[in-house]
Amino acid sequence: MKPDLANDTTAAIAATISTSAAVIHFTQTWGPVLSFCVGVVSFCTGILAGVYYLKKVNEKNGRETN
Repeated sequence: MKPDLANDTTAAIAATISTSAAVIHFTQTWGPVLSFCVGVVSFCTGILAGVYYLKKVNEKNGRETN
């Protein structure tokens, strides 16, 4: 007995639609949380970069840093 390829194709299409819907739902749900976390990390990185450059400028000007 030959397999019915039409049903396999329909099942594959349904699985693809289901998977893409799940991925879209995940990104819509967790996207803002991820954006917030990335924002906090970039804010901290900016502060650390500012501190680093201030120390380097002070060293170049001959001032002592802690």
